[in-house]
Amino acid sequence: MSMLAPKPTEQEKALLQKAAEIEPLLSLGWQAFRNFEDGRTEILVEGDNGADARPILLLTEEISFADREFVARGPQMLRAALSAGRYLKDLVKHQEDEIRRLKGEPDPTENKFSHAKQCGMYCGRADFQQWLRDVHGADTNRIATHVRNMLMVKSRAELDENPEAAARWQSLLKSFKERAR
Repeated sequence: MSMLAPKPTEQEKALLQKAAEIEPLLSLGWQAFRNFEDGRTEILVEGDNGADARPILLLTEEISFADREFVARGPQMLRAALSAGRYLKDLVKHQEDEIRRLKGEPDPTENKFSHAKQCGMYCGRADFQQWLRDVHGADTNRIATHVRNMLMVKSRAELDENPEAAARWQSLLKSFKERAR
């Protein structure tokens, strides 16, 4: 079993936030040139060349190879690290969504509305009405009544007050979504 890396410290989180803020403002890249006359490495904004090009950093000979590489490729490395972090965050969210779907749990992003409002919205959708007619024999002129009868409620408001009714609604909605796939 692989070990997880330690969680970022508060200081590291602050640095990540700062990196994300400045990343769009950075030059596209930097490039290193060896100035043999002065015995140093000069870092220039990538694409700046010719007589007017001026270094933005001067590196002494005391700098290690790894530090020189890091400094010379700073913007590119920062973008790569931030891109990898965004990808991993999206991958984790996708996997959490898939686990929730496989468990049959509702999508929390769909619960922006109460169960009653959600039910009302779905009852107004043509694809939901068609599914109710095809699968449950509903009269498309009396969808609201048919759904209330299926959910064993007198009004949709009960979906927000009665957990059992809400569970029946979620089950019905899940069946519809599975059939739609």
